[in-house]
Amino acid sequence: MKLCQNCGQLLAEEVTSCPTCGSEVREGRKHIDDYRIVDVLHEGYSSILCRAIKDGSDEFVVIRIFTQQSGVNERIAERLKQELEELKKLPEDYFVRHFEIRQSSDGLWYRVSEWVDAENWGSLLASGRLDDYRVAFKLFARIASILEGLHRIGHFIPHLILDDIIVFIGEEDELEVKIDYKLSRFLDPELDRPGPMLRKLLNRHPDITNQCPLDFRSDIWSLGKIFIELLTADYEIVDFKAKIESLALPHEVKVLLKIMLADDPGLRPQSMAEVANTFSKVQEREIEVAMDRRRSSLQVPAREIKGLKRWVRLLLIAVLILGAMGYFTWHYLASEKIDNQAILSDYANRYAGSVAFVMVEYWVRDDLNIYYRNRTEGTAFLVDREGYLLTNRHVACPWLEDNKLNMVINRFKELQRPLRLEYRAFLWFEGRRAFKRLPDFSKSGDLEDIYFLDAAYSTEGPRRLTIAGVGKAPIKTWQQIKSPLREDFAVIKLDHVPPEMRPLPLDLKMDPLKIPKLLPVIALGIPLGSRTQEATVNVRVTTGHDRRAFENFLQVDTSLYRGNSGGPVIDIHGNVIGIASSVAVDWAASPVPVVTPLSDLGMVLPITGAAAFLQEIKAGRVKWNGVLDLNVDIKIESITRLAGRMQWEAAQTLADQELKKSLDPTLVIAAAMMHFCTGDYPGAEHLFHQALSMDAENGNARMMLFLIDWLHARSVQSPYGQDLMMLDWQSPYEFFGYLARLLEGRVDETTAIRGGYTDQEKSWLYYATGLKAAKRNELPAAERQMEEALLLADSHGWNFYLALSGLENIQQQRLAQISSITAQNAYKEKIKAFDRKMRQKQLARQDNMKQIVPLLAKLKETDLSVDEKLSLLVKVREIDKTDRKTLIALAYLNATNAKWRQALDNARSYLAQPGRENRDRLRMGLLEAEILHILGRAEDAKSSLETYKRQIETPWYRNISECLLEERSVQSLTDQAAENPQYILTAYTALGLWAEGKSEKLKAVSHYREALGSYLDDLVEYELARQRIKKLREDRD
Repeated sequence: MKLCQNCGQLLAEEVTSCPTCGSEVREGRKHIDDYRIVDVLHEGYSSILCRAIKDGSDEFVVIRIFTQQSGVNERIAERLKQELEELKKLPEDYFVRHFEIRQSSDGLWYRVSEWVDAENWGSLLASGRLDDYRVAFKLFARIASILEGLHRIGHFIPHLILDDIIVFIGEEDELEVKIDYKLSRFLDPELDRPGPMLRKLLNRHPDITNQCPLDFRSDIWSLGKIFIELLTADYEIVDFKAKIESLALPHEVKVLLKIMLADDPGLRPQSMAEVANTFSKVQEREIEVAMDRRRSSLQVPAREIKGLKRWVRLLLIAVLILGAMGYFTWHYLASEKIDNQAILSDYANRYAGSVAFVMVEYWVRDDLNIYYRNRTEGTAFLVDREGYLLTNRHVACPWLEDNKLNMVINRFKELQRPLRLEYRAFLWFEGRRAFKRLPDFSKSGDLEDIYFLDAAYSTEGPRRLTIAGVGKAPIKTWQQIKSPLREDFAVIKLDHVPPEMRPLPLDLKMDPLKIPKLLPVIALGIPLGSRTQEATVNVRVTTGHDRRAFENFLQVDTSLYRGNSGGPVIDIHGNVIGIASSVAVDWAASPVPVVTPLSDLGMVLPITGAAAFLQEIKAGRVKWNGVLDLNVDIKIESITRLAGRMQWEAAQTLADQELKKSLDPTLVIAAAMMHFCTGDYPGAEHLFHQALSMDAENGNARMMLFLIDWLHARSVQSPYGQDLMMLDWQSPYEFFGYLARLLEGRVDETTAIRGGYTDQEKSWLYYATGLKAAKRNELPAAERQMEEALLLADSHGWNFYLALSGLENIQQQRLAQISSITAQNAYKEKIKAFDRKMRQKQLARQDNMKQIVPLLAKLKETDLSVDEKLSLLVKVREIDKTDRKTLIALAYLNATNAKWRQALDNARSYLAQPGRENRDRLRMGLLEAEILHILGRAEDAKSSLETYKRQIETPWYRNISECLLEERSVQSLTDQAAENPQYILTAYTALGLWAEGKSEKLKAVSHYREALGSYLDDLVEYELARQRIKKLREDRD
């Protein structure tokens, strides 16, 4: 048999002219490669479906031959192959197996699939077999169970239709099903000219027509539609709820079908398992009653038929009236939606020409070889007639978030082999020729085989592109959790743009938390990058709504894919409210976790931060361009080597030269320090401002700017001093606040040194007191202080070079004041003697560090036990008994291991030494009382807490003390902790330890879990909470 390709009429092989339409019918195909075609099942516009058998085999297969009209080429075939590999991961008992995608010897692409000896749904319905609700409900439960399994591994089928469900007769004559999962339809339901059944679904599915995000609940609606069609044998239903009401069904089934077909996804069942469970548990008696009602309803009495005509006339009048009212209501409600769509469409047409495709290629190399290369694509958009564009940081500088690249760099660092990062970026606006589409070069490594590079703006061509600045990536775990898109923006600068380009307006005053829900938006971009483009750049427009708004990101239900990143999201007022940055992902729990991108749940970075960043650049503030300098450590070492020899001018010149080649923030600080050491305060101030512009949290830059103000008697008005002195225990730069208070005379100079906990802190304090003495012209005292600062300083710290230049300056002043040659010579000898002493001290420090560094590196290994960590810390403590940080680590690790007495000794050793009130002193004072409580010394614990509360000034730790002393409720403490990660960690860790002291282990575990919600995994309290949960659970088991 064969089919007429024009009208689809089934014909005998010998027929050459179709009797239905008169078209010529060619001879049917007998083979394709080594498959013999047994019969043609369907022949359509884009494909021919055949049953075939492979030569030498006796098993049937299904072959779908793609016609020339289908447009399937090597690129699309590659996509189909990728789809097939995904489908192979599905359980073969429940899903139709697809074996391979091949190209025939004569150039036709085809797919080979499993043959299922299926039943025809029409025949099955005509047989009346599904009239038995027992059979139907069992079949329905089976289908829902299979789809539940699909959901569990991260897939769903929102465009499910009856033709996707293959029904066949299994063992014991029962109905079995397999699902023909078409992944390509999920990616684009319009891809293959949808047939009538799919077209009806696309037109009726509320999630599709209302432009809601598609998820597993969309499957549930589609499946509910299929169930009604099977129960009624009617594929043309429009009013599903009315149809359900007319059916004689068990009550729970009727309710289930209604909620499955609810327009609001939130009202539908929460899983396919719930659907399957409901059908499986329908009682036999309820089924019998329902089937009896259905049989009775089919027998209509004659007298009722006579009365129907009268009622029909009345109903017809009522329907006409209601129809008119409904039309006007619909017209009123729909007009606003139509207007919104028209407005957004106008914005899309207006601004698409100012949206650009961005491609960045980067690699790492030495002088001989390239060791890693990668390429990314994304979107950018014009925001200024001066040539500024906005995009994402991960689009402009993808190397900053490339973990594979970091592994290569770290490996070569271990081998001490220098590398350099190189890159080139290209940009094409909408409508420009960008993609060559050469059939045999799609996977070429040469960009010129893939793109029209000459037509692009680039970092290396006459039409110049530069990266003007990038936002700072979140480093801490809590930042990545709470603000996943934090500062994921970048500014690109073009040397000129065509005058017809129209910059996109930015909503500079938007408040993300005040954006109304369901605000209509559009996203402009290049989804999937070059894979979905022809020769010229064609910007895609997707519509959606704002679904949820947070301070640092927005969630929208418009479709976003790789390549959309960096594109604008525009609201109904025509303003850019955000930058499309990523899509949400779903993790499916399984032996091998499956990550599924939820492309219809887009993550958008609010525009406010990027807009402010752009304004700073336009105002002349220099920003980091995101380019990694892989040799910055070598450059810093060369600069400090000269500085260590007190060749300050040479060190400054070298730093300035390196700064012309690299804008690495570390180099900026190095150059600023060298300018400060030479006495070029204006130059230093300029560079410290630049460093602070690159990183607003740079405590070193802020401290040095305050110091320059202090030296010039401007400290009272200095905003940097005010910022520093407001820092509390929560800031990593709290010590600089203490230093600023010392310079301002708010800390007693005679006892200030006792406020330092480490040699480096004490070195800074001696340096500050030396500056104060020099300012009073007390040069001998200033010299002594500077010498102490140098003896304590590490030559890898900037305080060493500050003290060294400060000492040299004082020595020169003193030398100038000595008139006697003999006295001058004696003083010079004194200087030399101190220099020898200082160098010896540095060598001894370096020897210690050679022993300590390997131990600290070992401590960072993730697979070490607590006992192994303790052993390493004891060795570190033996080498350097001055570093009190080791005591803190020992105390907390001993507490983690329930070695309470050792932990108590560590805490008391720390507290026995003087020091300022900072995070470490606060945490150790609290830990002492908590351990006493765990050891059963309740009165000692109470006394310790009361003394601690009297001595400290920090309100938060006083509040914790009051809570443990039962002077304040736990609820009031946790309410105050609110969303502050530092408060959450300290409060719940303290509550957990106190609960352990009361032998309330379950409550302790609960508190520790809350502490982990701070995500401050770099603090000792976090590790304590994590390990105590494990220990307490082990003890329970």
